[in-house]
Amino acid sequence: MPPKPRARTYAAACGGGDSATDSGAATTDDEYRLKRDRNNIAVKKSREKSRQRSRETAEKMQRLRQENEELEQRMVELAAELRTLKDLLLARASSSASRRGGVKSEKTSSSSSPTQEAVVLADPHTVDIDHEYTSSN
Repeated sequence: MPPKPRARTYAAACGGGDSATDSGAATTDDEYRLKRDRNNIAVKKSREKSRQRSRETAEKMQRLRQENEELEQRMVELAAELRTLKDLLLARASSSASRRGGVKSEKTSSSSSPTQEAVVLADPHTVDIDHEYTSSN
């Protein structure tokens, strides 16, 4: 494999430092300086864009973390509300079924607590809450 070409140094771009005797060296020196200046500007712009992207990413990450915390809190509140509503429903179903005399209680394996009992009505298609639901079978 052939060796890599070496980068030109400022002195090499100027013609080896003997610019007083060579009229083309001044032109080469000016071209080199212009390229270096343009490159420096491009590097500054690129680094600033990178810093800006980094800031935007950090801000977005912070917003998403905050939103995640809010959603987790909402999830806890909804889970508590669901437990309360289930308890109310079971209590209401139990009291209305006991008034009709068709209640039996049995343990459920799917409930979160092993001692929690589910109320099973004599007619599984009828639930008395605020209104009656009767199966259309």
